[in-house]
Amino acid sequence: MIELIKNLLRNHRLAAFVIFDFVWLAAVLGRSDWLWVTALLILGMFAATPKLLWRQRQTLFFFVVLGCLAEFATVYFGVIRYEGSALIPLWLILLWVGFSGMALVVFDYLHRRYLIAAILGAIFGPVTYFAGERLGAAELLVPFFSAIVVYSAFWAVMMVVIARFVLPSTRNRAVNEHSR
Repeated sequence: MIELIKNLLRNHRLAAFVIFDFVWLAAVLGRSDWLWVTALLILGMFAATPKLLWRQRQTLFFFVVLGCLAEFATVYFGVIRYEGSALIPLWLILLWVGFSGMALVVFDYLHRRYLIAAILGAIFGPVTYFAGERLGAAELLVPFFSAIVVYSAFWAVMMVVIARFVLPSTRNRAVNEHSR
C-alpha cells in the first residue's frame, strides 16, 4: 500500500486526478458536514503538486472565480438549487478550488486544443451535476433536457477557457519550442 501511494505521488497528473475524485466525493456526499475532509484532500492535492500550482496561482484563482460565478448564474436563473444554501454553498466553492487545481495539472494536454476541450466539456461536464443530484446535493429546477443544454454549454465554454490558460505539458512545450 505504501508503494502504491509513493507511485501515485511520483505521477503528479495521476495524483491530482485521483485526489480530486475523493475531493468530489467528500464535497458532494458530505457537503457541509465534511468540509474539513474536503479541505484536507485539497491541501493534499496541492501538496502533491506544489510547484505546478504555485506557478499558476493567478490562473487557479481565475478558474475558481469563473466557476463560482457560473454556478451563481445557474442558481440565480433557476436552473439548479443546492442543498443547504440559497446561493452556492461553501462545499461547492471548495469543489471549485479542487477542480481548478486538478485542471491545471491534469488538463495540460488540452493547451490550445479548443475543439477537443469543448467536446470533452460538453459531454462529461454535465455528468457530475446529474450524479450530484442523484446523491441529494442539488435539485434541478428545469427539465432534464434543458439542464443538459445549459450544463453542456457551460462546460464546453469552461473547458475552452481552461485550454486557453493551462500551461502546456513539458513534452508539449519541448515540441512547440523545437518547431519554432
